Amino acid sequence: MIRRLCAALGATLLTVGLVACSPPNMGRVVPQAAAPEGLRPPSGTSAPPTSTTTPRPGPQPEEKHSGKGNASVPMAWPMRLGFVTFDCPKCSGHVAVNTENELIVNDIGPYKGTQWINDMPGHQAKTFTVKANAAWTLTITDESALPVLEPGKPLAGKSEAVFAVPDGISSVAVTTKNSGRTAVWVHSDDFSDLPVNQLGDYKGSVPVTGPAFVSLEGDGTWTITAS
Repeated sequence: MIRRLCAALGATLLTVGLVACSPPNMGRVVPQAAAPEGLRPPSGTSAPPTSTTTPRPGPQPEEKHSGKGNASVPMAWPMRLGFVTFDCPKCSGHVAVNTENELIVNDIGPYKGTQWINDMPGHQAKTFTVKANAAWTLTITDESALPVLEPGKPLAGKSEAVFAVPDGISSVAVTTKNSGRTAVWVHSDDFSDLPVNQLGDYKGSVPVTGPAFVSLEGDGTWTITAS
C-alpha cells in the first residue's frame, strides 16, 4: 500500500528502509548577513535565537464530502497539513483515493482509515480522485481531531491511522500484524520521514521528538505506545 510521493521508489525503499521526503536543505538555518558595527549587540551579549520551526496555524473548520462510486472532488482545504479520513464500509474490489501529489488510499474491499495531505511545502492538494463502487464519505480535519499519544498509555486499532505526538515525547513503540506492507511515517516541522518500510509484521521503537505526527500504514492491526 503506497501512499506518498517517495513511495514510488518501490523496491528501493524496502532495501534502504529509510527515506526522507523533504528537500535536502529543509530545516537548515540560513546564515544572516552581518549587521553594521553600530547595530551589533554589545560585547558579551548574544542576539535572540532564530526559530526554524514554522508556527502552527490556527483552527480550521472540518471539510466533508460524500458520494457513491467514482468521483472527482474539488476541495477547499488551504495550504496547511490536513488529515483525511476516508470511509467506504460497503466497498468491494479496488478502493483508491489520490490527490495531484500522492496516493493516500490503495486497498481492497471495505475501508476506513486516516492519512495526511499537504505535508510537503509547495505541494497543495486541490482535488481528490476517488475510485470506489459504493457510498463513501471523505472528511478533512486539522490536528485537533487526532488521537493524542500519552506516555505509557498504549493505543490499539486496525487499518491506517495518524496520531498527534505532544511535546516531551522522545519515541514511540510500534507493533503491527500485517499480511502486506508496514510503514511508519513521522512528520515534524515541515518535512516527513519514513523510518519503517517493510513487508509483514513489525515490532520496534521509532525516535519521535514532539510536537510531531505519526502515521501508520498497513492492512492489519497495530499497537502504539509513546514514551
